[in-house]
Amino acid sequence: MNSKEFKYLMRSLSFNFAMSLRDKTHNLRSYNWNGKKVFYRTSSSDMTLIYEILLKSKYRSEYYFPEKIKPEVILDIGGNIGITSIYLASIFPNATIYTFEPLLENYKILQKNTEQYGNIKVFNIGLGSKNGSFKVFLSDDSENFGGVSFYSEGEGNKTESYTECKVRNINDVIQELNISAIDLMKIDTEGSEYDILSCLNEEILRSIFWITGELHGNRDFELLNYLNSMGFSISVKKLIDNRLFMFNAGKEEIISQLSRKEIKIL
Repeated sequence: MNSKEFKYLMRSLSFNFAMSLRDKTHNLRSYNWNGKKVFYRTSSSDMTLIYEILLKSKYRSEYYFPEKIKPEVILDIGGNIGITSIYLASIFPNATIYTFEPLLENYKILQKNTEQYGNIKVFNIGLGSKNGSFKVFLSDDSENFGGVSFYSEGEGNKTESYTECKVRNINDVIQELNISAIDLMKIDTEGSEYDILSCLNEEILRSIFWITGELHGNRDFELLNYLNSMGFSISVKKLIDNRLFMFNAGKEEIISQLSRKEIKIL
């Protein structure tokens, strides 16, 4: 057993889950978390999400969401297979969570993972600044199976195929869902975060207490500067394990209530 398998075993307390790292077939399996099945593909980025979000303590998890927010409406934009959504449902059981995932292969697993949660609503679309479709390039890296990119191999990413996904204007979708305010948002859209948030209705954007997401090297400074101009305080941190940068954008009325321990991890 190598060090990664040992870490997964210690966190999950499941030998079968840890050994799934060795199964390169990417078969669909399940892991019991909080009494519910979580479906994932073996030896894939699905397992990384489970480890980083569900199995680490809340202060070490990939995403941190202050429980003082007590949200009623949450948007999970770029829901993947639903790991963040079910984590959010566990800490905010009274919130309604709207989860958007454009890639059909991920969406099918997202449906399976969230069908046990009555407060999660899932949609097989991407959100953007306009209606249409876009190409999503699929990773052929066995360590990142299930991962996607908006950039082809010729632009520096190792990919071998792509699929067309549907995208809807975020403001149109929010209006159709009769959402008048959003309390919390998680966004991970492989570099289109700025395009999505900069076109979001300003009244809706200003209603959000907390936004967390990944930075992908595409208009990151524009994104953070824009959020700061909209009244958010910004923090950025590096995740050492997978060399990603995360950002948190919070309103002062929430940040002022955080403990020293909470502020330290942001």
